[in-house]
Amino acid sequence: MDGLTASLEAPDPGTVVIRLDGELDLATRDHLSEAVRAVLPVFRPRTLTVDLAEVTVLDSAGIGALVSCWKVAQEAGCKLSLRNPRPLAYAQLRLTGLLDVFAVA
Repeated sequence: MDGLTASLEAPDPGTVVIRLDGELDLATRDHLSEAVRAVLPVFRPRTLTVDLAEVTVLDSAGIGALVSCWKVAQEAGCKLSLRNPRPLAYAQLRLTGLLDVFAVA
């Protein structure tokens, strides 16, 4: 993946964590969507967490991708949450009113 990598972790049955590393923006947003769409039918998690600790850029296209993934997860009966956003990403999520939607930890 160019500019963004994703790694998977399944710490408990029913839980999957996607750890992102890099820039989540217009150029890479499809990588996240593809990862989520691949994980849901294979693992069938009840909870999907996207770890943003290593995301260095989160622009409006990246936020749009997160919202799109949230909708896909909801349709699959899965709760999508975010964790470890950097301060700027946290501020963007707060400004857009998405902290509660994503149950940011």
